[in-house]
Amino acid sequence: MNTHEQTHLVIPENVERLMADRRILKDDLQNTIHHAETTGEKFINPSTGRSLAFLRPGRVTYWVEYSRVGEDYRIHSAYSHRMEMKRGPGL
Repeated sequence: MNTHEQTHLVIPENVERLMADRRILKDDLQNTIHHAETTGEKFINPSTGRSLAFLRPGRVTYWVEYSRVGEDYRIHSAYSHRMEMKRGPGL
């Protein structure tokens, strides 16, 4: 079992439908959350405590809004796109 597969997700039905419509797999979210939690590369909404993380493992960038509930991660929303984000000086 890969490390990211140990990331247990709680996904409400409406979010599962959204993921299916957007062709986003559970594995995509697990990878994204694992990356965010191990690197600290995420945004945190101070009013809700929710995290927003992204990962671009290939040509697609995955975004997931989630919150930590004990050892689990509750998924609030997820989407993907093919836009490339550039970092650093001289963009």
